Amino acid sequence: MLHPFAGMKHLDVAGGTGDAAFRVLESINSVSNKALQEGLADTKQETKIFVCDINPNMLNVGKMRAIERGFGEDRSLHWVEGDAEALSFADGSMDGYTIAFGIRNVTHIEKALSEAYRVLKRGGRFLCLELSHVELPVFKQIYDYYSFSIIPAMGELVAGDRASYQYLVESIHRFPNQTDDAGWSHKRKDLLWNIAEHSGSASKKSEINNDTDFMFQRSEFGQEPLVGTVQMYGRHVFLCHKCPDLWPSHIETTECSQLPGLLSVALKARKEDLKRRTCLTIYQGEDDIDSMDGDVMIFPDMIKYKGLTQGDVDNFVDAVLVKESGWSFGEVETLSGSYVFVCAHGSRDRRCGLCGPVLVRKFREEIKSRDLHGQVSVHPCSHVGGHKFAGNVIIFSKKDDKVIGDWYGYVSPDDVPTILEQHIGKGRIVDRLWRGSMGLSKEEQKKAHLLRLQGSNVVGDKV
Repeated sequence: MLHPFAGMKHLDVAGGTGDAAFRVLESINSVSNKALQEGLADTKQETKIFVCDINPNMLNVGKMRAIERGFGEDRSLHWVEGDAEALSFADGSMDGYTIAFGIRNVTHIEKALSEAYRVLKRGGRFLCLELSHVELPVFKQIYDYYSFSIIPAMGELVAGDRASYQYLVESIHRFPNQTDDAGWSHKRKDLLWNIAEHSGSASKKSEINNDTDFMFQRSEFGQEPLVGTVQMYGRHVFLCHKCPDLWPSHIETTECSQLPGLLSVALKARKEDLKRRTCLTIYQGEDDIDSMDGDVMIFPDMIKYKGLTQGDVDNFVDAVLVKESGWSFGEVETLSGSYVFVCAHGSRDRRCGLCGPVLVRKFREEIKSRDLHGQVSVHPCSHVGGHKFAGNVIIFSKKDDKVIGDWYGYVSPDDVPTILEQHIGKGRIVDRLWRGSMGLSKEEQKKAHLLRLQGSNVVGDKV
């Protein structure tokens, strides 16, 4: 649920004893060690786990327990005295936030949730473990009787403190049975009959900071040269997996137990055996077409393999990507038309997270108005490189029996009609936005760009 990764910035609130923080650190270390073995570790990223609690005595207990568990010298752990309703951390600074059996003790739960939302990055993960309501009528009656009649009486009999135990059951009863959707993508998982785990991602319906500083009006938009900014590669693999709001920042390399991570690891392991340098990107399918998690589109092959599962990964990589002999275990579809991928990976870079969805909507509006549905499809996708050029767009089109993959940067909504008319409609490069093409080296990209400019003063020669 948390999607840990090396370099993660995580906040555990009301966690003075360190229980949750230690588990998060162990998970990150496990993922990091596995990534190191696979040659995927990023040693430049520093992991930071902040344990925040309003009670300094609880923090001292946590520090002692950290020493006992061998974490005493671990510089990843940071102990902070603070209030869940008024956190001292910067906006959008955390990849994850946990609070276990603590939020019902907060005076104003809505303030605590608002603060959690504020400090999380777009797409950041929120996990709340809490005693919750019993929903089955028969068990609810039994549980309510036990809670309000038996527990306080036992507290008075055993501990001589009826009031504290009365507060305990009342606080559980007052706690909401699910997190209000105030910008959260929310899920609830019942762990036991009266314990629930609430999780979600910060979809950031509104931002405290000025969004225009990260969108098409940002000061650096259009300021740097674009041509020759695409690495040389010969094949692009797109894996359908969930949606941008649920993608962690390093989805292709850190979810080693899930499909994107497994496919990435398998590709890395067979890198020397691949005939073509291959790029892996995650995309979101469209609701109105036949698309599902696990589908794999490959360009320039113009092939879709449907329903890849975790157990199929090694066989798929060997048969399809190494031997290039096809895959006999899944349904295969030949692709046609043009495919537009727009980087919308907000948890990786806020610029793409804000620009990407706007461009996706604009492309789909224009496609609908031009009656191009079925001829052109548009998908949000994960990190493609060059976030500073957001909006980043990649277009795969088949021209004269040859599939070309062209990259564009600094694309704004006003540019979308031009791209559809010129690039997709007429097969002409829009040179002022062009970054490069699949199959060309950086020098070849610059040379092709120069030749087009010499032959045309408007948009460029045919693709």
